[in-house]
Amino acid sequence: MIEQFDYISIGGGSGGIASANRAAMHGQKAAIIEAKALGGTCVNVGCVPKKVMWYAGHIAEALTYAPDYGF
Repeated sequence: MIEQFDYISIGGGSGGIASANRAAMHGQKAAIIEAKALGGTCVNVGCVPKKVMWYAGHIAEALTYAPDYGF
């Protein structure tokens, strides 16, 4: 089955999703082509996972001081 689109975004990162959304808001039939997971590098393997791991490490370190405070 062949489908036709007015706008095709190559890459499902934040820019690709935003541009396809904007095209759709203007009445265009939009598609996103993504080889892996939507969200792109930052969301899936870059910035966001790094911040989660940093925060978990920060909490783990803070818990080592818990006995000093009676916990």
